[in-house]
Amino acid sequence: MIFCTSVCSNHLARAKALAMSLKKHIPDSRMIVCLVEKDLPPQIENEPFFDEVVLAKDMGFDVEKVISRYNQFEATCAVKAQLLKYSLQQYADKECIIYLDSDVKLFSSFPELEEAFRNNLIIFTPHFITPPEITHTIFGENAEVEALKVGVISGGFIGLKRSSVTDRFLDWWNERLKHYAFVDYKSGFHTDQRWLTAAVSLFDEIKILKHPGYNVAFWNLQQRQITSEGVSYFANGEPFRFFHFSQVDRLSEHIDETSAIYPILEEYLLELQEYSEIYPQNCQWSYSKNSTKVRNKRKGR
Repeated sequence: MIFCTSVCSNHLARAKALAMSLKKHIPDSRMIVCLVEKDLPPQIENEPFFDEVVLAKDMGFDVEKVISRYNQFEATCAVKAQLLKYSLQQYADKECIIYLDSDVKLFSSFPELEEAFRNNLIIFTPHFITPPEITHTIFGENAEVEALKVGVISGGFIGLKRSSVTDRFLDWWNERLKHYAFVDYKSGFHTDQRWLTAAVSLFDEIKILKHPGYNVAFWNLQQRQITSEGVSYFANGEPFRFFHFSQVDRLSEHIDETSAIYPILEEYLLELQEYSEIYPQNCQWSYSKNSTKVRNKRKGR
């Protein structure tokens, strides 16, 4: 199976952590990294865990025109659909493609996807799988209100099976991300993610995968009971598939040693520290000048 992610150079350490966990739990997988930079950093040529690194500008669209309206975070989100289109084209012998955000780490394989793809072409994961009894995140925010702001479907995991429906979805999504992948809650936008809520009603054969082991993150930790047996982890008694380390620095301030995810978080932070020696997280974005006045250029809202 093919997996892909999109990053700027400041998140290559996270992409390496993702790739290493992917190779550990799904050894026959291939990892494509889309880099939203003008050039490849020289050290990436010796990276054994990235099967392919492609610059966004080499994926068959005018990336500078697209990202000129976005900041660094928004730009990595805006290229997701084009990356998935590119991956399907480049790996024509592969039936399924999975997108994962770079701040994801696997803790086991994804056997549920084989069953899900039998009768579905597109697989999404929601931020919540049941109505939350505790309606706040570990940060104290109202979880349900935040989900309505950013979208009820998470953009951190996208599963696609090759089909004409998939092609139509990607064409539709890609066109919208070229113009409306920014963060503006007042106008109802949150990068690529808000569009996925609309996609659920617009395209057929979409599966909303409600497995507690997928897409565990700060927003749903109050609803996912994490336990361990030996080296294996579980979420609400089901196998723990992956953790989404969104806002990891903020997360580390709210997790103490009594938490079941403390060892998971500590290990991930140590990995980032190690990999940051190869891929510094404080490097400047090569397209930064393109988006200096991005907020003033946005039109057509």
